[in-house]
Parts: sequence; C-alpha cells; structure tokens
Amino acid sequence: MKKLTILCGLNLLLLACIPGAAQPQSKAKSNSQDTVYENQYMKVVLQPGWRATRPRRIPSAVNITKGNYILYINTQATQASGVEGGRFSEIGMGAPSVDAVVTTQPSPPCGTQEAKPIVAPYSRQDLYVSKADAKQEWCNAPSTGATVWYFSYITNAAGGYFNDYVPDENRALVVTMAYRSKNVDSFPAKGSPELASALSEMTAMVNSLTIKRK
Repeated sequence: MKKLTILCGLNLLLLACIPGAAQPQSKAKSNSQDTVYENQYMKVVLQPGWRATRPRRIPSAVNITKGNYILYINTQATQASGVEGGRFSEIGMGAPSVDAVVTTQPSPPCGTQEAKPIVAPYSRQDLYVSKADAKQEWCNAPSTGATVWYFSYITNAAGGYFNDYVPDENRALVVTMAYRSKNVDSFPAKGSPELASALSEMTAMVNSLTIKRK
C-alpha cells in the first residue's frame, strides 16, 4: 500500500446532500479517546469536540462536524467535467452554505476570495459575501451590512478545485469547509473569533491527514 501524507492543508456530497446517509464513526478505527478517524482511504486526527461520519455511498469521504461547521474530505473524488482542475459547482453544490449563496449553478463563486498559505504548494481559499455582492445576479447576499464567510476549499499550486488528479483513474483529493445553514444572515462574520477558531481547527485536522493509496 502506498501512503501519501499531506501536510497542512488540502467536495462533494455533504450530509445535507444525502439525507440520512451518514454513518457513525464506528465504521472507522478510533483510539480510546475517539480522536482518530481511520479507514482504508485515510487517517485524520480529530480536534476536540469534532465528530466524524462517513457518507454511506462514498467510502473514500468523511464529514467532520462541530456545531454548524462541516469539514469534508474525499481522497478519491471523481470529476465529471472535462475542465482541468474542475468547476466550483463540482465541489460546492450540496454544501448548505454554498447552496444558500450561489443560487444558479454552474456559476463562479460569489463575493470575494482570500488565500491563506498553508504549506507549499497548498493554500486555503476562503470565500466571503456581503450586501455589495447582490449585484451579481446569481448571488444571494446578506441583508445586513456584514461580510460573512460561506465556504473554503484547499488547492495546490495548479489552482484547481481537485488536487493531485490521477487522470487514468479519475480520482483526486477534494477538501472543503462549509456552514450548515440556508440563512445567509446567520453565517459567521468575517474576522469573528468563532470563525477564526473553526477555520484554525479544520485546518489543523487537514494538517494531520494521511492519505492511503492501494
């Protein structure tokens, strides 16, 4: 078995996308403190308070949740489009917060995007939306004056949505971060301590990710 460890950072059928389709962590190996999620596809160390569940139809994926925050990892994601690196809709559709903001798919992301370096060649791309973005006809913006976070994904130096793509096998690594709500006004505000903590913890779990290849 070939193992590939990704350091600091790397969607999508999320829990909301498959009603009743999540299976509890008992399907994966865990230590006595329930801090490690592991199966034949990956191993990831969970941060305190986070819970891992596996989508029933996607054994190579996991949803890791805490409150309304969702970290999604799929080590063998398949790409439907022929676009190099994939389309935003391929990783965003199904994430509750993306479905709330981006009202027409396929479309590019709404609002603004900020890159946070992790470890070369990977970076975390954070997406924000504000009332000013309502001029984009495919975007649902908050009614208040706040700028809110709605999605993040991790990309490599190629800048695509699908990382480390294996063409002959049509599989790649996809990692996203989303919020479980369809009410844009309820999304976490940019720069808030809650959001900063959640993004930091999700990134730390990605940092611990070990990908297994058969």
